[in-house]
Amino acid sequence: MIDALNRAFARIYNVIPKQVLEAAFNPMQEDVSLDEVIKEKVLLARVRDDLSVRAGKLKRFMLTLDMCKYTSSPSPYALGVSGSYSTFLVPPEEREHRDIACILQLRFPYSINTSSTGSFYNSCSVKGNSLGNLACAALNAQTGGNVLTNPQGILHPGNIITLDPPAYAFVPWQCTVRLKYDDNFSGMDVTEIAPFTQLCEQAVKAYIYTNLIFDIETNLVYRGMDLGIIKDIVSGYSDANEKYDELIISCGGANVFDPQRLYNLLTRLVPSRNG
Repeated sequence: MIDALNRAFARIYNVIPKQVLEAAFNPMQEDVSLDEVIKEKVLLARVRDDLSVRAGKLKRFMLTLDMCKYTSSPSPYALGVSGSYSTFLVPPEEREHRDIACILQLRFPYSINTSSTGSFYNSCSVKGNSLGNLACAALNAQTGGNVLTNPQGILHPGNIITLDPPAYAFVPWQCTVRLKYDDNFSGMDVTEIAPFTQLCEQAVKAYIYTNLIFDIETNLVYRGMDLGIIKDIVSGYSDANEKYDELIISCGGANVFDPQRLYNLLTRLVPSRNG
């Protein structure tokens, strides 16, 4: 397996002079290696979060009753309801022992008739055609009553998911998320590595520009070095943030070949036998 992090460092050291890197990151002051300070201040602080949201591994699981943390919060909509089934703690085994980067979708996993017209006809056929039943069914058909709506999932620290609006009855929602990369960016698909290394390069250049350009513009000598060549190099990084924003899109495009994501796309494109 190709080590994505090592490839990223190889590219950074090949295109950015070491003197410029040391001036920006100052590893001697941090008392750590240059690799470690670049990884901590740029690759983990910026690149990992952006990449995980855009191209992290897709994971789908059920929000089960075992994950639910029942909370005592009376419903403002129904008398006698004393608690909420809206807080879920996702265990490590459901997320491959990684943190969740973002929530993509919450949906009811089973095929049910949720159309308002369906509820009209089913209500009439089951309950009979009394005037009261017909009036209630007609009202539901126009207002969306009895239609199951998907709540919004909100992600909190500690891999906790809450539902908005709150649910006062338990529903086994199916949740689709993106997982966060670990500290070594392991498990990255081979098609993502090239854009990933370019992304890391531009992130480091953006950090260098932001942290050095003011000092360079206001001093003739920077940390004992002549500013001629270093000023030219750092000034050339002024567009690094724009290039970074363009490359993050490329990383998401490369992730289309991830087996799980490709499977999800193909199952949507190929019609089912029942359809």
